[in-house]
Amino acid sequence: MKLHGIKLEVINNQSTLSVQIDSESIEESVLWFSVEKQYEQHISADRYDPFLVGLVYSAMKFGEDIVIEGTVSKKLLHNLNQYVIPLIQSYSPDTKKITITATQVSSENFDGSGVGTGFSGGIDSFHTVYRHYELEKDPEFKINSFLFLNVGAHGYDGDEITRTKFNNRYDYLRQYPDEVGVEFIAVDSNLPQFLKWGHQKIHSISGAAGILFLQKYYRRYYYASAGLRYAEAIKYADSYRDIDIGAYSDPIILPLLSTESTELVSDGMSHDRVEKTIDILNYEPVYRYLNVCVSGDDTHENCSICSKCSRTLMTLNSLGKLDDVKILFDIEKYKTEVEHTYMSRQVHNQDDDPFAKSNVELAEANGISLPSKAEAALVTTLYKSKKKAVKSMDEDTKIKLKNLLNKN
Repeated sequence: MKLHGIKLEVINNQSTLSVQIDSESIEESVLWFSVEKQYEQHISADRYDPFLVGLVYSAMKFGEDIVIEGTVSKKLLHNLNQYVIPLIQSYSPDTKKITITATQVSSENFDGSGVGTGFSGGIDSFHTVYRHYELEKDPEFKINSFLFLNVGAHGYDGDEITRTKFNNRYDYLRQYPDEVGVEFIAVDSNLPQFLKWGHQKIHSISGAAGILFLQKYYRRYYYASAGLRYAEAIKYADSYRDIDIGAYSDPIILPLLSTESTELVSDGMSHDRVEKTIDILNYEPVYRYLNVCVSGDDTHENCSICSKCSRTLMTLNSLGKLDDVKILFDIEKYKTEVEHTYMSRQVHNQDDDPFAKSNVELAEANGISLPSKAEAALVTTLYKSKKKAVKSMDEDTKIKLKNLLNKN
């Protein structure tokens, strides 16, 4: 795989940095990142760093060495060859060892002023914001910028569909940054079209690629962890192998994807998801802007019944906080449609799922009635059977079923 022809141009008020790709395995020939022209000064227009990081997993999947006809950060190139590639191999066994070379390296530090994090409105995101924006007093560590990336989290349904979701979600979320007066930078990209195996699998790598696009600005960037404590990440690492690279290796891989200019910090692993939820309930904006939904629907409101909505509402129920979030969630919908099934699954899965374990322990500590283990096993078995049956349906049948359920 050869990367060459880096080019910065302005298209529709977006400053776009692109490279050409010559590959035997990848059909797409151009990879690009873009940001509003007002932020163009934050782009390092001669660095291949974001493109290299964005494509390293693809190259390893296809067994293609990477040759870069241009400049790469010296620290990043060294760490990729020495440490990141073997780490990815340990995470994803079907990847292959490759070698990365560049015609030029640079140790220049851009000495930027940005201290950033991504803002999605979720528990992990809000916890990082609360800790490092609201509570932090030292300006060297205090967040002064939020980032919103189109590098996979908005789907792989085609370039325009993905971009529409990205833009709509950005418009929906920007209420909070506007309220607190923190800039909210949107970085667009066609990177999702290169990553057909899904966002969760390599989100830390693709996220780092988007961040390094603006490495002239960000000197420190907090990457919110997935909700596991350090000890849990070690204990359950093998169960996340080839599924979620963040849960598998964030404290290791993120520093190794840093450059001389931008320090990537894995943040939040001192707390599990329940502890984070308890923590951020001290922050008033959470009651107006919390957004955890992963339903995949076009709307950006919390659906109240997907896995993350259910997990959050189970926690809030144990804390006696459901009424406090009724403007964000349909509590009745959760109670009638999914609560019993979800709580049963949590009880059944608590020995293997750290998120379920902490939620069950919180419920028990607060006197919440939970299904017995026998009932939980039965309900979980029935749930899996129904899920398998729906998965086997053709698309027309799924649509008819969904319409029928909506009518009732």
